[in-house]
Amino acid sequence: MAYEFLTMFTSFIMFFMIGVTLSIHPASIMVGTNTYIESQGKWTRWNGYIIFVLLLFVMDLFLTNAIYLAYYDVYGNLMNIGHLGVDFMDVFFSESFQIVVAVLFLLVLFQVLGLVDVAHGERNLSFYYSQVEEGKEQPSWMERYMEREKGSLGASIIGLLYMLWMTKRSLWTYILCVVWFKVLAMLVNVLVSPVMNRIMHENHELSTHLLLDPYVVSYVVAGFLWGHVALHHDFSKVYSLARSVVISLVPRLSVLVGAVLFIAFALAIILVPITWDVVVDVLTSK
Repeated sequence: MAYEFLTMFTSFIMFFMIGVTLSIHPASIMVGTNTYIESQGKWTRWNGYIIFVLLLFVMDLFLTNAIYLAYYDVYGNLMNIGHLGVDFMDVFFSESFQIVVAVLFLLVLFQVLGLVDVAHGERNLSFYYSQVEEGKEQPSWMERYMEREKGSLGASIIGLLYMLWMTKRSLWTYILCVVWFKVLAMLVNVLVSPVMNRIMHENHELSTHLLLDPYVVSYVVAGFLWGHVALHHDFSKVYSLARSVVISLVPRLSVLVGAVLFIAFALAIILVPITWDVVVDVLTSK
């Protein structure tokens, strides 16, 4: 459908660009300068990027569809779910779970605003690299491989994996927001799709419409690694971009808006209240 293609296109552009701006995060630059990317040829860098991103998207595609299938296997008939010993949807819509969600994203807000520093990401990275440089810490297997195989396609692919692994503590707020958006997107898609199918008189009740794009994790990672491949081999360019106030504000504002919306959604479920029984009644009513 046209709106599904529009949803995917808009999501791709927006989350890809967020990923690109994250590649200019200080922690990303610190890690990127230790991947020996300057020793790789242009085609080696981009071939490694294409292979890695395609593999990532295929994994995301299979995972997302596996979750859809698992949901429909359990909740395909909402009229007959009383037999479930543990109802995960009931847990999701419970007050206690949503309180945990609200507190977690409140912590995200405090982290982005600089009021707390939970993971000490950049400080730990600086300490780690100083220890490796002084010989007090052994390099990881990825670092040893990248140094040994400088300029090879394998080193290029391992460098991309290294970028994701080493920046996870510094970028945990962004990772959490994107993953939670994916969870909510899948939830909205599977809950609203049966209603849309009945309205449009479609025969296949279990077809899933793409109301919110669930592949945003792949888009952000693709943008993040694109920024690494395109920029980190030229230190002067990446450091000049890092000084841009606009570029540094875009990901922060995205997380702030996302965290506020997620907290508001959690509070709405708690205060209305919205329970799984209420959702089932709404979805099964003709």
